[in-house]
This record gives sequence, C-alpha cells and structure tokens, in this order.
Amino acid sequence: MNLDILNFNLFDKFKNKSISFRPLELLKDTNRTELPVDYFAFYNSVSSVYSSKIEGENIDFDSYFKHKFLKIKFKPDYTRKADDLFSAYEFAANHKLTLDNVKKAHSILSQNLLPENQQGLIRNNPMFVINNDDRIEYVAAPPEIENLELQHLFSDINV
Repeated sequence: MNLDILNFNLFDKFKNKSISFRPLELLKDTNRTELPVDYFAFYNSVSSVYSSKIEGENIDFDSYFKHKFLKIKFKPDYTRKADDLFSAYEFAANHKLTLDNVKKAHSILSQNLLPENQQGLIRNNPMFVINNDDRIEYVAAPPEIENLELQHLFSDINV
C-alpha cells in the first residue's frame, strides 16, 4: 500500500499490536483533574482562546471561561471569534474528516474574521503570523502547494 504523506513502515507493527504505546488507553487511565465543566469542552475553550491570541485577539482565558461556562456576559466583540473557534472544534469532533467538512469548519471559525465570500475556501495568498515584537512567528505553506498537499492528505486518510 502506498501513501502520499505517511510512512507505511510502521503499519504492520501497529496492525499486529506489537507497539506498546496506546494513547487512548493511557488517557482513559489518567487521573483527570476534577473540572466543574465537561473535560473536552474545557480544553476546547483553552484552545479557542490561545488560537485567538495567536491571531492577535485580545482575550484572556479567565474571562472566556466565565463567559462560556458561568454565562457571564461580555461585549460580543470580545468573545465572538473565540466562540467561532469553539464551534468549529465541536463541529470537527462530531463530523468525519473530509475536505468538505474541513471547509465547513473553516466557514464556522471565520464567520467573524473573513468576508463571507472567503469563508470555507482554500486560501490563495501567502499567510503568516507576526508576534508582539513584529517578528514573523509562523509562515503557512505557500498557497501554490496547498491543493496538492490537501489531495495527498485526504488520499492517505481515505486509504
């Protein structure tokens, strides 16, 4: 079997269960910190806040936690983009990983970020993130290779 991205050399060991690492079993056996809210919803909210911060949003986790789980009201502009990310994470967790669903998740997370005609599309321009020191923190893959790399990814996923 040939895959476009993934290395197939370890699949036989995995199929024969000769690899002892079982991340899902480890997670089940882990003593979780008692949280007053759903475990995954809590960590989705953490991810939503810090992903928003990477994108330059001025939001802190304490306020977002109070908004999301204690229903404390904040100005809508303060929480809207983090809420969109949270909704996109929930969508992704509950839907099969397909290109159409990735585009749908992008539409959800970009509702208050991009014009409607750019939501749910594969970008066609360079993208990078600049940090507080005005230095480039992250550079995305060049747009000219994105479609091909997505084809490789979903080809491997569908095997």
